[in-house]
Amino acid sequence: DLQDVLAGVDWIKQTGHLDPKKIAVMGGSYGGYLSMMSVTKAPEMWAAGVPIVPFVNWFTEIENEDPVLQQSDLATMGDVVKNKALYEERSPINYIDRIKAPLLLLAGGHDPRCPKSETQQVVDAIKKRGGTVDYKIYENEGHGFARVENQIDAYKRVADFLLAHVPPADCRCSLNE
Repeated sequence: DLQDVLAGVDWIKQTGHLDPKKIAVMGGSYGGYLSMMSVTKAPEMWAAGVPIVPFVNWFTEIENEDPVLQQSDLATMGDVVKNKALYEERSPINYIDRIKAPLLLLAGGHDPRCPKSETQQVVDAIKKRGGTVDYKIYENEGHGFARVENQIDAYKRVADFLLAHVPPADCRCSLNE
């Protein structure tokens, strides 16, 4: 999946229709995971990242998630002990030191799939090394944002973040108008 994302970006770059220094990656749930994999495995490619309800550490993900989901992940990834190297390689938290782009992370406080502790791991690690990270945990949400006020807040945060870190060329518009 990661190779597909990176190949897609390479293809888009070849068209010449965008500034290769202004590419952001964004996704929710598994897309949040792929966003984190992207900024850690190909850090030079991204100007910003917006992982939404991501998981970042296969070990803690399986340990902390809902038991039904835990069984599904174990069926996909295999035994944690036997496949330790695979779990480590596919856990973006192990490559946080590679991140160059600023990140905005959004999470739900009661997420049974991607617990807020996954987001907090990233925030703590990036802050520890002096990187740029913003985040919001919607304590009254789960895996995604069902409440309209939280959806609006999330959209505004994403728009403001992207305008600040990946501004469009010659934009004379304002989201406040």
